[in-house]
Amino acid sequence: MEEFKVGINVAASKKVTFQLTYEELLKRHSGKYEIHIRVQPKQLVKKFKIDVYITEPLGISFLTTEAPFLNENLTKALSKTQNDKEAYISFNPTLQQQRICAKCEETKINGDFIVKYDVNRETAAGDIQIVNGYFVHYFAPETLPKLPKNVIFVIDVSGSMSGRKIEQTREALLRILSDMHSDDRFNLITFSSSVSTWKTAVVTGSTSHIENAKRHVKGIHARGGTNINDAVLEAVNMLDDAEKKEILPERSASIIILLTDGAPTSGVTDKNEIRKNVKNAIKQRYTLYCLGFGYDVDYDLLEAMALENGGVARRIYEDSDSDLQLQGFYNEIATPILSDIKFLYSENAVSSLTTNIFRHYYMGSEIVVAGHIEDNSLDVLAVQINARASQNDLVLNTTASVQGMAGILKNQTYIFGEYTERLWAYLTIQQLLEQIISASPLQKELLTQKALELSLKYNFVTSLTSMVVTKPTEGEDTQTMLADKPKDEGKKEEDTISGFSRVFGGRSLFPSLSDQALDTEIISEQLLALGGRSRLGSYNDQVIHKEIMSTRRIHEDLSEIRENKEAIQPRFSVSDYPHFIIQLEGGSHLCLNIGGRPGLQPLSVQLINDPKTEIQVFGQLLRADGRGKLQSSFNKFIIRYGTSKLAVSSAEISLENGEHIHHSPWPFSATYYYDRLKFTTELGKILRITLDDKVTLVIVVYEGDSLALYVDSHPFSEATTGLIGQFYNGAEISILVNTGNKGKIIYGAIENPVTREMWKDYRPQKSSSSISCWVLQLPLSTLELLN
Repeated sequence: MEEFKVGINVAASKKVTFQLTYEELLKRHSGKYEIHIRVQPKQLVKKFKIDVYITEPLGISFLTTEAPFLNENLTKALSKTQNDKEAYISFNPTLQQQRICAKCEETKINGDFIVKYDVNRETAAGDIQIVNGYFVHYFAPETLPKLPKNVIFVIDVSGSMSGRKIEQTREALLRILSDMHSDDRFNLITFSSSVSTWKTAVVTGSTSHIENAKRHVKGIHARGGTNINDAVLEAVNMLDDAEKKEILPERSASIIILLTDGAPTSGVTDKNEIRKNVKNAIKQRYTLYCLGFGYDVDYDLLEAMALENGGVARRIYEDSDSDLQLQGFYNEIATPILSDIKFLYSENAVSSLTTNIFRHYYMGSEIVVAGHIEDNSLDVLAVQINARASQNDLVLNTTASVQGMAGILKNQTYIFGEYTERLWAYLTIQQLLEQIISASPLQKELLTQKALELSLKYNFVTSLTSMVVTKPTEGEDTQTMLADKPKDEGKKEEDTISGFSRVFGGRSLFPSLSDQALDTEIISEQLLALGGRSRLGSYNDQVIHKEIMSTRRIHEDLSEIRENKEAIQPRFSVSDYPHFIIQLEGGSHLCLNIGGRPGLQPLSVQLINDPKTEIQVFGQLLRADGRGKLQSSFNKFIIRYGTSKLAVSSAEISLENGEHIHHSPWPFSATYYYDRLKFTTELGKILRITLDDKVTLVIVVYEGDSLALYVDSHPFSEATTGLIGQFYNGAEISILVNTGNKGKIIYGAIENPVTREMWKDYRPQKSSSSISCWVLQLPLSTLELLN
């Protein structure tokens, strides 16, 4: 899930218009295209309107709209006009229609407004659209008989799958088994630390086998570790054995579906070795689909395994409808039609083809191929499609008039330029990024460079580029904002972040209505689906504003610090984090802790005070629950820098400068610039604060509401004081080891005992979650002197 945010300040009686223009490749699933418009105004809106325009040169075969909030009254606000090739949908509810009851102030509009449609298909060879030397070929035959399939379900039943996950997996499998065709072959493999098979070989989808399999599924229980390697290899061996014994139909599609919620913990656990083993075993003969259940799954491993073996990876979110998500994915691949599909175009006339060889085509989906026509004198583009069907080898031929197609489409305006060229670039970039996952270092560098060049040329936001937003401001120069494409970390965002306009999407941009509280507003949406099943739109949301804080999101590499852990074994509980971690010269670390238990009232502690740089940092110390080694924790930090004051708690970030105060919950990923301050949030729990591009402080949310702060870089002066500031004023710090893990630290004129211990490390890092450090514990009375 991707998200782009813009931070705003709002003042009364002021209005500003947000206009979002974007494009999306609509992917066909289950025989239809779907346009999802997220509608969550969170309040009544005086002028509310959604307009959807669709133009399809082939003609629209059917068109429907739906939304969870559409009752009889709101349906009256919905209108639809349609002819052969165009459609217009309008949703324009009055204030009274929006209310949940006659006198209520709450709105019933909350959810996705969904438009579903499909196009007429005149030939089995598909639809070809050509504009200015670039073509797009849409292939979706519907009248061919199905191929039998051979499917092995590989189901994770480790301990982490216990509870609702395993229940929903059972529910989904029972429905999937009910839909199994009698000429299909299947088997069930479950795995935890070990691997178990339902049958020793694949069996047909007969009634008796299906009922027997359902009884087996009802008895599945979660326990043990996660042995992904052996489970997938067992599925491959089962298909290999069935082929040797000629159990499988000669013309059939062999599929392995892996479902897991974690990372490999048993058997082979090295990810590269697992990928190598699976790839060498499958040898491009079978297709592997990987489903990652929840947020703790190693999705990078699943995606790499799937892409290397002809399949795709899909994340299944933990929700009330997880079983429907599982069944929905299966339904997409439940009916294979063709295998080994290859698209051939006019020889010596076409170049820069996107992927033109596909392992399977499934009923209700669509294959899209794009390319560049190099021969400017070409009048007719010839196409031949070769594939294996259920009864024989299939050969389909068709042609498209280069000039004739240009004439048909010339009246279709498209604000991004020639959409066929952009669609070619989009598909090429996506395929390059997929190839990077399994490429060698040299190939990876070349592929990355090519993808970057295309992304910059066509202005696509990818993992290699950023989105630039130019924003004019009253009385000021134009400001520029950047937003990087977020990496899928598996975290499912809440739907409400006050003060931020939100944009969601899979690999493309979707609009969303602002969650900001509004007064008299106009919210309109215009969407246009062109013949290429591309979608663009403008998003206008007039909201009350006064000033806007320039916002951008950037990725910053968090330093990875590795040190010798000696022979000390971890001995911490879940709450055992040090108050402060200070990196000393030579790479060792000091864990600075506060001894004693505060009273019921919060205690304000001065952490840093540098009169020369005008930086002051305070922390609010609270009594802890007493479960860990420490009896206190910080729940708020205040940073003063000149006339600016930044207050950070686990609930919100607030910035105060003179008369202006900006409050915001923690955004998942965003960067703010204000005066001499820059602060960047990452993953909704990390805040990096940079002052004048010199001092960098990092605040981390951990264990619920607790906060930690550490200094990442600094030029503090020799006059710096404070609990942690005294270790950054240039005074010499030395640790003298007495015996074993005991010693003493000397800093300035102060000398204190220290011990070498293992503690949990709250800093974002790629290595271990524990840290070996010298522990200095100062009594509470020392802190009171620093208040």
